[in-house]
Amino acid sequence: MNQRFLTVLPTDYPVQLQTSFEQAIAEGTYKRGQTLTIPQVASMIHTSSEQATQILNASFRKGLVDKTAADVFVVLGVAKPKIESVFQHAAKAGLKPTTVVRAVELGRAHEKVAAKLGVETGAWVYRQDRTRNVGGEAIANQRNYIPLEVCPGLETQDLSKSSFQELLEGKYHAIVAQAYETYGRTIATELDRAILDLPEGAPVLCVERISCGATGLPLVWADIHIRPDRYHYVANLWPALQALMTPAQA
Repeated sequence: MNQRFLTVLPTDYPVQLQTSFEQAIAEGTYKRGQTLTIPQVASMIHTSSEQATQILNASFRKGLVDKTAADVFVVLGVAKPKIESVFQHAAKAGLKPTTVVRAVELGRAHEKVAAKLGVETGAWVYRQDRTRNVGGEAIANQRNYIPLEVCPGLETQDLSKSSFQELLEGKYHAIVAQAYETYGRTIATELDRAILDLPEGAPVLCVERISCGATGLPLVWADIHIRPDRYHYVANLWPALQALMTPAQA
């Protein structure tokens, strides 16, 4: 399928200031336990209170700072990664995982997306469509929703040879501290059938995964549809899906 990169960042979003501020936290310029107020940060990085608020709230979502009052934050620093991604799991198992990013688009969150991500309805979010492959076979059709503040500039990143989670954690300092998953089984959509080469009426296994940072706020909502006869590639990662397999698929 053709890739679509239809992202146009809002002109007033302080991408460079946010990047510099988060890098300063990662490098220890702002020490763990240090208290920062919105006026202080606005003065230190030479911006408005509104943009300083945006930047601190983004850092709060990522777990780089904690919020102790409306305009008071405490530096936490960058946490150590704890949660393994599908890509990392497959690579450790000796498989050859790859990802094809089919589309990256920026839009306004509708009610369901906003509720999943803990943002306001109408907030800017990325939608990222991906095909997950192992050993050259498509195993999953995946759609991610990510708040803009988590990874501004996502559309410019190459994910063909690396994990999206590694990108979040390495470039954007958004460490996944916990993940909440639900499992299901449904009939493949038209898009599932095209991506996974399935006939009409075929089932897919479903994983909904909300990945959160150290402060408990969502970083990514992933909706993953897995081709059942290729489930064995991720069986150790999602053993709960086994119960949803039919006898013919198990």
